[in-house]
Amino acid sequence: MAHCVRRPVACVYQRTPTCTFQARQFSKAHVLLAVAKAPVTLERRTPKQPSMKIAMKEQMEMPTDMGLLPDTFIMPTGANKPSIFSTPRDRLKMEWRRIKSRVVDFGSLIAYKWIPKPRLKLRRRQLAPTAVALHGQMYTAFAEGDTGTLRKICADGVYESFKARIAARRGEKVQWTLHKHTRSARVVSDRAARLPIEGAGLRQAVVRIRSRQSLTRWRDGQKVQGTGQEKDVKEYVVIQKKLWKGAEDRWMVWGTTEETTMDHLSAEERRFR
Repeated sequence: MAHCVRRPVACVYQRTPTCTFQARQFSKAHVLLAVAKAPVTLERRTPKQPSMKIAMKEQMEMPTDMGLLPDTFIMPTGANKPSIFSTPRDRLKMEWRRIKSRVVDFGSLIAYKWIPKPRLKLRRRQLAPTAVALHGQMYTAFAEGDTGTLRKICADGVYESFKARIAARRGEKVQWTLHKHTRSARVVSDRAARLPIEGAGLRQAVVRIRSRQSLTRWRDGQKVQGTGQEKDVKEYVVIQKKLWKGAEDRWMVWGTTEETTMDHLSAEERRFR
């Protein structure tokens, strides 16, 4: 099924368990955000935007969508993975980044676990089944036009995207069918960040789900030609859980993302030079 691939929001990240987010710059995808000698006029300054810490305190709640945690690493598969024979240097860089990410991610989870008292239970074995369940609920609710369910299980960005697509149907009916999972779901990333306010944090996990799906559209009682075909789909579903005032919220879907590429690694290297 066609879905909205979302990318990380720009973020100041210092490779510690604490992450400071800048203003969000995406919706369905990224939203790409003369002086005269005389007479002299005073320039009207744009008021400064409040920091995330101040905004959260004022609202007394935590937003459901703060972007994908920066430097989330997803090892590419198949043809997307650099060849150890033709591009050995790229492959070694990718393998080193995977090892480094696992160490950093594990450290972030330990720090997250110790934010509140009593200490949190990570329950990592529940990640894949939870993502699979939310994945099915999300697409079923989207097909049925059930915005109430989508509101409960989706972060703001992906919810608004689905809501707009549902509103654009104008009477068209949609049926989503999950025929089978072609492989077992696998957790490819599990990490967390402490937020700049006491007792607050965010945990995100990326789960690879391979399945055979079909999406059928009906218009005026007739099946739309070209729809309903079974397709094998590989998705990287991002689920997240908020920690607010020392208490964890439920898991919800942030959206989907993509495998890390060499371009991503190169951009990361330039950022930290």
